[in-house]
Amino acid sequence: MIYRVLIFLFGIKVALVTCQYEDKKVGLDKEKYRIRKWGKLDKSISEASGLALNGEYLLWSINDSGGGAIIYETTREGVLKREIPIPQASNKDWEEICRDDNGNTYIGDFGNNNSIRKDLTIYKWDGSKTERIQFTYPDQIEGKKEHDCEAFFWTKDSLYLFTKSWESPAVKVCRLYVLSDQPGLQVAKKIDEIWLKAQITGAAIRPDKKQFALISYGKIFLFGIENQNINFQKPQQCIKIAKKQTEAISYDGLTRLIFTNEQRGIFAFDTDLTLP
Repeated sequence: MIYRVLIFLFGIKVALVTCQYEDKKVGLDKEKYRIRKWGKLDKSISEASGLALNGEYLLWSINDSGGGAIIYETTREGVLKREIPIPQASNKDWEEICRDDNGNTYIGDFGNNNSIRKDLTIYKWDGSKTERIQFTYPDQIEGKKEHDCEAFFWTKDSLYLFTKSWESPAVKVCRLYVLSDQPGLQVAKKIDEIWLKAQITGAAIRPDKKQFALISYGKIFLFGIENQNINFQKPQQCIKIAKKQTEAISYDGLTRLIFTNEQRGIFAFDTDLTLP
């Protein structure tokens, strides 16, 4: 009963989100799109927290904390095609998945709601063997819940991480860090930060590397990329989606975004930005 009440209250909160703050304070223009529901993920994907494309027609999804060390391959409508176990890996709190241009897959086991984990890990899987990128944040303060992470993407031999803050009840900071994509122990390098009226739960970069997207509960934010520099200096759009617990996003070509939620819904919409 309590769980149902919490879900109901969360639904009301998401339904009331707007882009007003980001429009005025950040410079993210408000936009509306026709969002289409494509399908529903298989019941085995009960807490979808990451999304990547495998080829032209298939989706890769992962479950949140407590799930198996498995990638779930589905059609765009959500029909389960196969389960792919990841060797030498465990799912403590998987939050994100992405792929590079060389055939490697990265899985972020870095969920850190209370900002106390000491074993933050990104698994790098090449289709046969699994290696580990382990890391720490240089500015994490004990007792401050500002270094959870549920969002990252790969580009230029690096992984870009976007934090999710649990501190402020209203406007929240999202910090951007970068890591090398090479296995080993690293200290994340901070690049930038931005204040948003949202918690960032997923990220993706456009295939031409000229734009990236962040998703939250009820909003998607688009930022431009200039001279291959990943930062928050080129805000473009804030898009209200209000589709429950949206925690995973991916580009499908240059003009389409696909996202999923923890209620197993699969959604898509086409942007109308003039491509740079």
